[in-house]
Amino acid sequence: MKTKILLFILLLTAELAGAQTKPWTFQQCLDTALQRNITVNQSRMSNELNKVSLAQSKANRIPSVSASANEALNVGKSVDPTTYSYVTEGFHSTNLGVSSSYNLFNGLQNNNTIRQNRLSVQAGQYDIEKAKNDVTLNITTGYLQVLFSAEILAAAKSQEEATAAQVERTGKMVNAGKSPESDLLQIQSQLATDNLAVITAQNQLDLAKVTLMQLMDIPVTDNFEVEVPAMDESAAGVLETNAEIYQKSLAVQPQITGASLRTSASEMALKVSQGAYWPRVSLGANMSSNYASSRKKGGEVNQQGYPFFQQMWDNLGQSFSMGVSIPIYSNRATRSNIERARINLLTTRLNEQNVKNVLRKNVEQTYTDMRASVKKYEATKLQVAAVESVYKNAEKKYSVGVMSATDFLIQKNNFTQSQSNLIQAKYDYIFKRKILDFYQGKAITF
Repeated sequence: MKTKILLFILLLTAELAGAQTKPWTFQQCLDTALQRNITVNQSRMSNELNKVSLAQSKANRIPSVSASANEALNVGKSVDPTTYSYVTEGFHSTNLGVSSSYNLFNGLQNNNTIRQNRLSVQAGQYDIEKAKNDVTLNITTGYLQVLFSAEILAAAKSQEEATAAQVERTGKMVNAGKSPESDLLQIQSQLATDNLAVITAQNQLDLAKVTLMQLMDIPVTDNFEVEVPAMDESAAGVLETNAEIYQKSLAVQPQITGASLRTSASEMALKVSQGAYWPRVSLGANMSSNYASSRKKGGEVNQQGYPFFQQMWDNLGQSFSMGVSIPIYSNRATRSNIERARINLLTTRLNEQNVKNVLRKNVEQTYTDMRASVKKYEATKLQVAAVESVYKNAEKKYSVGVMSATDFLIQKNNFTQSQSNLIQAKYDYIFKRKILDFYQGKAITF
């Protein structure tokens, strides 16, 4: 039995270890970040407050009801609250009451406040979506940076291995007397440079992983790996114009709808403040009763005790009222509130236009960058093909001793740089393409 338990623990530990080292997909990174991101959760909590305000404004249309109870001990000459006559003996009295009031009309302030709060709730929902979009863009940037750094590292290691092979080949040629020792020293120097490039690339990859894990808000671990997806690297041109893409983005980007809803909410706020000029009409109802221990039943000769519940029932009274309040002068408070609401409305309109302007500039910038990245990627691929041919030719010449180490290393470094440029151009193109699709409402996937 102990052996079985130990075996089970070992298998479970191995399974957990394997789960921990399983590469993260882009969707897993994004889902984790959306769940843990503080800004997204703060936006959710802020909108919960908006919902509370909406519920309260709706409840303001319901009549309010309150109850009261009062118990008093009277000593000396006092007024009996049930007979309104003076009593010189000590007694205690009880008063119970229930009252209700209803705002029949207040310049439509309740209805407009409900509309304002409902618009605020809707705008808050779009704020949450905007926060999610920001997280999505950050995760996309971080994820692609990890892939880019990993590919740079792989290229650096490949160059290091090729240089190490050249060091071995050059050493044999030096020993055979076919090459001078200076060639070996130059190749060894290049190997040291390639070793440094590998270390630098590894450091950049580690830093990119740390950045991505921090964006996901998870603890930094050494065994963090991301899945390398199969990406479409075909450099296709943009079919739409930047104006067409901008029009699409206006319809799908949440910050645009949110800004528009806030402008509408400010319009409702102005109507709420203007409603203070209207008269107020309110209804009221009250029911109360009282009891006094000094009160007796019967005439002055045959007085009897007056029980509590019977006395409360006999003293029960109701009243109904309607009141009208006409605002005349409020020390300029109403006018100041209207002016502030009007200024807030103008501010929200400017904010809405600014949000649209920012989106338009971003689309235009990304559109221009996208077109440039396509051209750069295509040109870089042609450059790499040409430089690789020169490098292969130089490698053959160097191997047979008809090219110096200096000339060979120049061609090798040119090829290495062209590879790095190609990787950078590829990921720059992929990122710009994803962002342009994102502005059009397309989900970012890998």
